[in-house]
Amino acid sequence: MFDESETVGREYLWMLARRGMGLQLFHQDNDAFYDLVRLRKRAAEFVAGSSLICRAKSGDREAAVALKTSFWPFVQEFELAIDQQPLPREPLARKFGDAAMRRVFVGMARAMREMKSEEGSHAAHWRKDAECLGISFFADDRIPAVQELIDRAYTRDISLFFSMLAGTEFIAEELSRFLVDSQDFTGLFSRKRWMWGEIHLAPHDDGRSHLEIDLDLARAYGSEDASRIEADVVSAMALFRKAADEIADAALLSA
Repeated sequence: MFDESETVGREYLWMLARRGMGLQLFHQDNDAFYDLVRLRKRAAEFVAGSSLICRAKSGDREAAVALKTSFWPFVQEFELAIDQQPLPREPLARKFGDAAMRRVFVGMARAMREMKSEEGSHAAHWRKDAECLGISFFADDRIPAVQELIDRAYTRDISLFFSMLAGTEFIAEELSRFLVDSQDFTGLFSRKRWMWGEIHLAPHDDGRSHLEIDLDLARAYGSEDASRIEADVVSAMALFRKAADEIADAALLSA
């Protein structure tokens, strides 16, 4: 008899996929279901339109420090929120049938627990990069929009939760793409690299990406209305832009 719900980190799903263990999704047509080109374009626009991020890209150390320190509370809480999110099986069994639910969900949950200790934490990479930038202390001061991001990460609306994760992943990938090749930015770090960004751009040729998993589960736990899920994803991305603007204002960095 299976418990009705399981606390399972989305990070573990990605770990399982990377290990080439044949992670299956609930849907095989997500590329056609979602307008991924539009979503990625919106994420790139949110990133490139941020004065904070553009200043960091140009080598402005104050902006880079503000980026690393002010988003830290979210980075730290984000993985905790993922680990604490209960994922009920019963709705998936009703929607896909008990056999499919067990095949896709229960099978991978078993292996996830074994891999947690074998993979580095994204939060740890964020902190290490900060140390390479000369940051030795993180205050717990929270910009209002950063707190909004944290609050949304702890939602118990599971489809909204995975839409939030998808929006986060879009932003993480586009932020990485925008900054990782900027020598003015990476030159600010003692090792002349921004590892957090490089990790988010690493190919997933051997398995499913974070984004694929997030979008699949947002749909599995939600409706078949793609526009509704996409609106939630864009809303999450817009909240990151709002937070970046508030950070820029607080640091007196806005133009």
